[in-house]
Amino acid sequence: MARSRRGGRTRAVNATQPVPGLHRVPEWPRLAAEVTADGTGTLTVNGQRRACAAESVAALRTGMIARAVAIATQLRRPIRLDVTEDGRTHALAVRPEGYVQLVGADGTIPAADGLGIDEGRCRICRRLQPVTSTTCVQCAVDEPLRVEVAPLAEPNTVTPPAAAPITRPNPVELRELDELHDVEQTRVTRRSTPARPTLRLAFNTQRSVAAGPRVVIGRNPEPVAGHEPLSIATPGRMLSRTHATIAVDAAGRIVVTDLDSANGIELQSAPPRWLTPGEPTPIPDGSTILLGDVYCTVERAQ
Repeated sequence: MARSRRGGRTRAVNATQPVPGLHRVPEWPRLAAEVTADGTGTLTVNGQRRACAAESVAALRTGMIARAVAIATQLRRPIRLDVTEDGRTHALAVRPEGYVQLVGADGTIPAADGLGIDEGRCRICRRLQPVTSTTCVQCAVDEPLRVEVAPLAEPNTVTPPAAAPITRPNPVELRELDELHDVEQTRVTRRSTPARPTLRLAFNTQRSVAAGPRVVIGRNPEPVAGHEPLSIATPGRMLSRTHATIAVDAAGRIVVTDLDSANGIELQSAPPRWLTPGEPTPIPDGSTILLGDVYCTVERAQ
Protein backbone atom coordinates (compact mmCIF):
# COMPACT_ATOMS: atom_id res chain seq x y z
CA MET A 1 0.00 0.00 0.00
CA ALA A 2 2.83 2.37 0.73
CA ARG A 3 4.56 1.81 -2.61
CA SER A 4 1.65 1.80 -5.08
CA ARG A 5 2.32 3.78 -8.27
CA ARG A 6 -0.96 3.67 -10.20
CA GLY A 7 -2.55 6.61 -8.32
CA GLY A 8 0.70 8.54 -8.13
CA ARG A 9 4.37 7.87 -7.66
CA THR A 10 6.46 6.98 -4.63
CA ARG A 11 9.03 9.58 -3.70
CA ALA A 12 12.33 8.62 -2.09
CA VAL A 13 12.99 10.42 1.17
CA ASN A 14 16.42 11.86 1.78
CA ALA A 15 15.68 15.16 3.53
CA THR A 16 13.95 13.66 6.57
CA GLN A 17 15.96 11.88 9.21
CA PRO A 18 14.86 8.24 9.74
CA VAL A 19 12.89 7.41 12.86
CA PRO A 20 15.21 5.24 14.98
CA GLY A 21 14.41 2.15 17.03
CA LEU A 22 11.57 -0.30 17.45
CA HIS A 23 8.18 1.27 18.15
CA ARG A 24 5.04 -0.32 19.58
CA VAL A 25 1.87 0.78 17.78
CA PRO A 26 -1.08 1.43 20.15
CA GLU A 27 -4.45 -0.20 19.41
CA TRP A 28 -6.17 3.18 19.65
CA PRO A 29 -7.41 5.02 17.68
CA ARG A 30 -9.17 2.29 15.74
CA LEU A 31 -8.93 2.79 11.98
CA ALA A 32 -10.15 0.21 9.49
CA ALA A 33 -10.29 0.51 5.70
CA GLU A 34 -12.15 -1.65 3.20
CA VAL A 35 -11.02 -1.41 -0.42
CA THR A 36 -12.93 -2.86 -3.39
CA ALA A 37 -11.84 -3.33 -6.99
CA ASP A 38 -14.09 -0.56 -8.37
CA GLY A 39 -12.28 2.18 -6.43
CA THR A 40 -14.85 2.46 -3.66
CA GLY A 41 -14.61 1.49 -0.02
CA THR A 42 -15.12 2.58 3.55
CA LEU A 43 -12.95 4.12 6.24
CA THR A 44 -13.97 3.57 9.84
CA VAL A 45 -12.51 5.79 12.57
CA ASN A 46 -13.40 4.82 16.14
CA GLY A 47 -16.65 3.21 14.99
CA GLN A 48 -17.68 6.04 12.63
CA ARG A 49 -17.97 4.57 9.13
CA ARG A 50 -17.43 6.83 6.12
CA ALA A 51 -18.00 5.96 2.47
CA CYS A 52 -15.02 6.56 0.17
CA ALA A 53 -14.45 6.62 -3.59
CA ALA A 54 -11.64 7.51 -5.99
CA GLU A 55 -10.73 7.24 -9.67
CA SER A 56 -8.70 4.09 -9.03
CA VAL A 57 -7.88 1.62 -6.29
CA ALA A 58 -4.41 3.14 -5.97
CA ALA A 59 -5.83 6.66 -5.55
CA LEU A 60 -8.28 5.31 -2.97
CA ARG A 61 -5.45 3.74 -0.99
CA THR A 62 -3.44 6.97 -1.14
CA GLY A 63 -6.39 9.03 0.11
CA MET A 64 -7.01 6.65 3.00
CA ILE A 65 -3.34 6.85 3.96
CA ALA A 66 -3.53 10.66 3.84
CA ARG A 67 -6.45 10.59 6.28
CA ALA A 68 -4.50 8.30 8.62
CA VAL A 69 -1.43 10.56 8.36
CA ALA A 70 -3.54 13.54 9.45
CA ILE A 71 -4.67 11.68 12.57
CA ALA A 72 -1.14 10.44 13.30
CA THR A 73 0.12 14.02 12.97
CA GLN A 74 -2.42 15.28 15.50
CA LEU A 75 -1.45 12.52 17.95
CA ARG A 76 2.27 12.93 17.17
CA ARG A 77 2.82 9.16 16.93
CA PRO A 78 2.23 6.20 14.60
CA ILE A 79 -1.30 4.82 14.42
CA ARG A 80 -2.66 1.47 13.28
CA LEU A 81 -4.70 1.05 10.09
CA ASP A 82 -6.25 -2.34 9.32
CA VAL A 83 -6.84 -2.65 5.58
CA THR A 84 -9.09 -5.32 4.04
CA GLU A 85 -8.72 -5.91 0.30
CA ASP A 86 -9.43 -9.00 -1.83
CA GLY A 87 -10.55 -10.90 1.26
CA ARG A 88 -7.29 -10.35 3.13
CA THR A 89 -6.62 -7.98 6.03
CA HIS A 90 -3.26 -6.31 6.64
CA ALA A 91 -2.26 -4.48 9.82
CA LEU A 92 -0.39 -1.33 8.84
CA ALA A 93 1.24 1.44 10.84
CA VAL A 94 1.03 4.99 9.52
CA ARG A 95 3.56 7.51 10.81
CA PRO A 96 3.09 11.30 11.01
CA GLU A 97 5.97 11.63 8.53
CA GLY A 98 3.89 9.71 5.95
CA TYR A 99 5.71 6.35 6.18
CA VAL A 100 3.58 3.19 6.02
CA GLN A 101 4.82 -0.11 7.46
CA LEU A 102 3.49 -3.58 8.23
CA VAL A 103 2.88 -4.14 11.94
CA GLY A 104 4.70 -7.16 13.32
CA ALA A 105 3.03 -10.01 15.21
CA ASP A 106 4.24 -8.42 18.45
CA GLY A 107 2.57 -5.10 17.58
CA THR A 108 5.81 -3.26 16.79
CA ILE A 109 7.38 -1.60 13.76
CA PRO A 110 11.08 -1.03 13.04
CA ALA A 111 12.76 2.22 12.08
CA ALA A 112 11.55 3.77 8.83
CA ASP A 113 14.97 3.73 7.19
CA GLY A 114 14.86 3.89 3.39
CA LEU A 115 11.07 4.06 3.05
CA GLY A 116 9.26 6.38 0.66
CA ILE A 117 6.19 8.57 1.03
CA ASP A 118 3.17 8.06 -1.23
CA GLU A 119 2.00 10.88 -3.46
CA GLY A 120 -1.36 11.47 -5.07
CA ARG A 121 -3.13 14.09 -7.16
CA CYS A 122 -5.21 16.89 -5.69
CA ARG A 123 -8.94 16.17 -5.99
CA ILE A 124 -9.45 19.69 -7.45
CA CYS A 125 -6.45 20.81 -9.52
CA ARG A 126 -4.68 17.42 -9.99
CA ARG A 127 -1.36 18.71 -8.65
CA LEU A 128 0.85 15.84 -7.43
CA GLN A 129 1.69 16.07 -3.72
CA PRO A 130 2.61 13.87 -0.73
CA VAL A 131 0.15 12.30 1.70
CA THR A 132 1.40 14.69 4.37
CA SER A 133 -0.14 17.70 2.57
CA THR A 134 -2.98 19.30 4.51
CA THR A 135 -3.53 22.05 1.92
CA CYS A 136 -2.88 21.89 -1.81
CA VAL A 137 0.22 23.89 -2.71
CA GLN A 138 -1.43 24.99 -5.98
CA CYS A 139 -5.17 25.55 -5.45
CA ALA A 140 -5.10 25.84 -1.61
CA VAL A 141 -8.00 23.41 -1.09
CA ASP A 142 -7.99 21.70 2.29
CA GLU A 143 -7.47 17.90 2.37
CA PRO A 144 -6.36 17.69 -1.28
CA LEU A 145 -6.25 13.86 -1.22
CA ARG A 146 -9.55 13.31 0.60
CA VAL A 147 -11.56 10.34 -0.66
CA GLU A 148 -14.59 10.50 1.67
CA VAL A 149 -17.55 11.01 -0.65
CA ALA A 150 -20.02 12.30 1.94
CA PRO A 151 -19.21 15.88 3.00
CA LEU A 152 -18.10 16.15 6.61
CA ALA A 153 -20.50 18.26 8.66
CA GLU A 154 -19.47 21.48 10.33
CA PRO A 155 -19.28 21.34 14.14
CA ASN A 156 -22.59 23.13 14.68
CA THR A 157 -24.47 20.79 12.34
CA VAL A 158 -23.30 17.42 13.64
CA THR A 159 -26.17 15.61 15.30
CA PRO A 160 -25.47 12.66 17.60
CA PRO A 161 -27.96 9.81 18.06
CA ALA A 162 -31.17 11.04 19.63
CA ALA A 163 -30.86 11.76 23.32
CA ALA A 164 -33.71 11.51 25.79
CA PRO A 165 -35.16 14.85 26.91
CA ILE A 166 -34.22 16.41 30.21
CA THR A 167 -36.73 15.51 32.91
CA ARG A 168 -38.60 18.61 34.04
CA PRO A 169 -40.15 19.04 37.52
CA ASN A 170 -43.93 19.04 37.85
CA PRO A 171 -45.48 22.53 37.50
CA VAL A 172 -46.26 24.35 40.73
CA GLU A 173 -49.39 26.28 41.54
CA LEU A 174 -49.75 29.78 40.11
CA ARG A 175 -49.68 31.29 43.59
CA GLU A 176 -46.37 29.54 44.30
CA LEU A 177 -45.00 30.78 40.99
CA ASP A 178 -45.83 34.34 41.98
CA GLU A 179 -44.02 33.88 45.28
CA LEU A 180 -40.99 32.38 43.55
CA HIS A 181 -40.98 35.24 41.06
CA ASP A 182 -40.91 37.79 43.89
CA VAL A 183 -37.97 36.02 45.52
CA GLU A 184 -36.08 35.77 42.23
CA GLN A 185 -36.65 39.45 41.50
CA THR A 186 -35.09 40.27 44.87
CA ARG A 187 -32.07 38.11 44.02
CA VAL A 188 -31.66 39.76 40.63
CA THR A 189 -31.58 43.25 42.10
CA ARG A 190 -28.77 42.19 44.44
CA ARG A 191 -26.52 40.81 41.70
CA SER A 192 -23.61 43.03 40.74
CA THR A 193 -22.64 41.03 37.62
CA PRO A 194 -24.66 38.91 35.15
CA ALA A 195 -24.61 35.16 35.63
CA ARG A 196 -22.26 33.18 33.41
CA PRO A 197 -24.09 31.03 30.81
CA THR A 198 -24.64 27.42 31.81
CA LEU A 199 -24.15 24.28 29.70
CA ARG A 200 -26.43 21.78 28.03
CA LEU A 201 -24.75 18.47 27.15
CA ALA A 202 -26.45 15.94 24.85
CA PHE A 203 -25.04 12.39 24.81
CA ASN A 204 -25.62 9.34 22.62
CA THR A 205 -25.35 7.02 25.64
CA GLN A 206 -27.75 8.60 28.14
CA ARG A 207 -30.10 11.49 28.87
CA SER A 208 -29.11 15.06 28.16
CA VAL A 209 -27.73 17.03 31.09
CA ALA A 210 -28.26 20.65 32.11
CA ALA A 211 -25.21 21.74 34.09
CA GLY A 212 -23.42 24.78 35.46
CA PRO A 213 -20.76 26.74 33.58
CA ARG A 214 -17.91 24.35 34.52
CA VAL A 215 -18.02 20.54 34.52
CA VAL A 216 -15.57 17.65 34.63
CA ILE A 217 -16.78 14.49 32.89
CA GLY A 218 -15.72 10.86 32.87
CA ARG A 219 -16.80 7.40 34.05
CA ASN A 220 -16.41 8.50 37.68
CA PRO A 221 -14.49 11.78 37.60
CA GLU A 222 -12.12 12.97 40.29
CA PRO A 223 -12.91 16.43 41.68
CA VAL A 224 -11.43 19.37 39.77
CA ALA A 225 -11.49 22.72 41.53
CA GLY A 226 -14.53 24.78 40.57
CA HIS A 227 -15.98 22.09 38.26
CA GLU A 228 -19.15 20.06 38.73
CA PRO A 229 -18.41 16.30 38.36
CA LEU A 230 -20.61 14.40 35.86
CA SER A 231 -20.46 10.60 35.53
CA ILE A 232 -21.27 9.57 31.94
CA ALA A 233 -22.38 6.16 30.62
CA THR A 234 -19.72 4.55 28.40
CA PRO A 235 -20.82 1.14 27.04
CA GLY A 236 -17.38 0.29 25.67
CA ARG A 237 -15.58 1.78 28.71
CA MET A 238 -13.51 3.95 26.35
CA LEU A 239 -14.25 7.05 28.42
CA SER A 240 -11.54 7.63 31.01
CA ARG A 241 -12.42 7.89 34.68
CA THR A 242 -11.62 11.62 34.54
CA HIS A 243 -11.66 12.45 30.82
CA ALA A 244 -12.17 16.18 30.27
CA THR A 245 -13.35 19.52 31.55
CA ILE A 246 -15.90 21.64 29.69
CA ALA A 247 -16.41 25.24 30.71
CA VAL A 248 -17.82 28.57 29.61
CA ASP A 249 -15.07 31.16 30.06
CA ALA A 250 -15.41 34.84 30.96
CA ALA A 251 -15.73 35.74 27.26
CA GLY A 252 -18.64 33.32 26.82
CA ARG A 253 -16.64 30.76 24.83
CA ILE A 254 -16.99 27.01 25.33
CA VAL A 255 -13.57 25.63 26.27
CA VAL A 256 -12.72 21.90 26.36
CA THR A 257 -9.59 20.45 27.98
CA ASP A 258 -8.46 16.84 27.52
CA LEU A 259 -7.17 15.72 30.95
CA ASP A 260 -4.59 13.33 29.45
CA SER A 261 -7.33 10.78 28.78
CA ALA A 262 -6.51 7.36 27.35
CA ASN A 263 -8.63 7.72 24.19
CA GLY A 264 -8.49 11.45 23.61
CA ILE A 265 -11.07 13.90 22.27
CA GLU A 266 -11.93 14.32 18.58
CA LEU A 267 -13.76 17.49 17.55
CA GLN A 268 -16.27 16.53 14.84
CA SER A 269 -15.30 19.42 12.57
CA ALA A 270 -14.46 19.51 8.86
CA PRO A 271 -12.07 17.80 8.93
CA PRO A 272 -12.30 16.19 12.38
CA ARG A 273 -9.32 17.00 14.59
CA TRP A 274 -7.90 15.70 17.85
CA LEU A 275 -7.54 18.08 20.76
CA THR A 276 -4.09 18.44 22.29
CA PRO A 277 -4.04 16.87 25.79
CA GLY A 278 -3.76 19.42 28.58
CA GLU A 279 -4.42 22.38 26.26
CA PRO A 280 -7.68 24.34 26.79
CA THR A 281 -9.32 24.52 23.36
CA PRO A 282 -12.24 26.84 22.47
CA ILE A 283 -14.92 25.14 20.34
CA PRO A 284 -17.97 26.63 18.58
CA ASP A 285 -21.29 26.62 20.42
CA GLY A 286 -23.21 23.50 19.36
CA SER A 287 -20.10 21.47 18.52
CA THR A 288 -20.01 17.69 18.87
CA ILE A 289 -16.98 16.00 20.41
CA LEU A 290 -16.10 12.30 20.52
CA LEU A 291 -14.69 11.11 23.84
CA GLY A 292 -13.72 7.45 23.45
CA ASP A 293 -17.07 5.85 22.55
CA VAL A 294 -19.26 8.77 23.69
CA TYR A 295 -20.56 11.55 21.43
CA CYS A 296 -21.35 14.79 23.27
CA THR A 297 -22.93 17.91 21.76
CA VAL A 298 -22.13 21.00 23.82
CA GLU A 299 -24.34 24.09 23.89
CA ARG A 300 -24.52 27.19 26.03
CA ALA A 301 -27.76 27.68 27.94
CA GLN A 302 -28.78 30.80 29.84
